[in-house]
Amino acid sequence: MKKIFYIVSMVLLLSLSIFAQPGPKGPGHRGHRGRGPEFERRLGHDPLQFFRKIGIILTDEQAEKMYDIAIKFITEEEPIRLEIERIENNIRLELMRDNTDRNKLKELIRQKKEQEALRDYLRIVRDLDIINVLTPEQKSKLNSCMTK
Repeated sequence: MKKIFYIVSMVLLLSLSIFAQPGPKGPGHRGHRGRGPEFERRLGHDPLQFFRKIGIILTDEQAEKMYDIAIKFITEEEPIRLEIERIENNIRLELMRDNTDRNKLKELIRQKKEQEALRDYLRIVRDLDIINVLTPEQKSKLNSCMTK
């Protein structure tokens, strides 16, 4: 009975993954600076909206540098995100086995935490790079807003 449940679950999982594939991109699907809709989706509708909300007016040059930093982060973070997903799938598969190997689970969890730490580090570096684009006056305004 257990094996039938696992087989049905795997078939369902595989069939859903096939149907969840992105379709072809047609003409006219262009994101920020022609990077495509994936970058626009990952960056959000307006990634610099936070600065406007707190009253920081960015120059075009600053905004362009910040977009470049954000796109660089997305490019560097993507393989890490995919590796985390792969490890999570391996954890799920290991848990579905009749004789779960606890040492293998422990190693998979360790690998996942390493990848998550690397992703967290990239986020901090991205934020520091973005802050370095600001002028001293803009930085002080940001700091005063963050301490409230």
